[in-house]
Amino acid sequence: MNVSLLSLPPAETRAGFDKVLARFAVGESDVESPFSFCDLGKEAAVVEELLLRAGAGELAGLAAFGGAVLGDDGAGTACTLLSVDEVTRVHAFLTTTGTGLTAHLTDVLSATVRGDVPYGYADDLIELLGEWRGLFESAARDGLCVVHLYEA
Repeated sequence: MNVSLLSLPPAETRAGFDKVLARFAVGESDVESPFSFCDLGKEAAVVEELLLRAGAGELAGLAAFGGAVLGDDGAGTACTLLSVDEVTRVHAFLTTTGTGLTAHLTDVLSATVRGDVPYGYADDLIELLGEWRGLFESAARDGLCVVHLYEA
């Protein structure tokens, strides 16, 4: 399952599932967008495990997979929503972790990747975590929600 994130103003998240999906299409394209986009791909579970090991508790699931269900097309596409308050809470936790988020990277990858960790995978994951953190930072700063898109 592929997981992508997009920051949006609260009013746009209330416009409905189809409108939010259209915003993701813009986020995934090369068109300039005022909102942050991050494609976690299949790495959301790794992100959640890193957050749990960093002491995030229930925020780990929210940050990696989202919160309340915004919509589901019944054919493999769904969205969850983090409110402005939840985004602020996740961002506050992330600002306190510093490098603590990647402190257990080797252990988590050893437990989740079968066989040897592919060359460059850890570096790519660290870069992805930077993009993901940046999304939460800008969303918290600008008073935005974060929507998670699931595509089978």
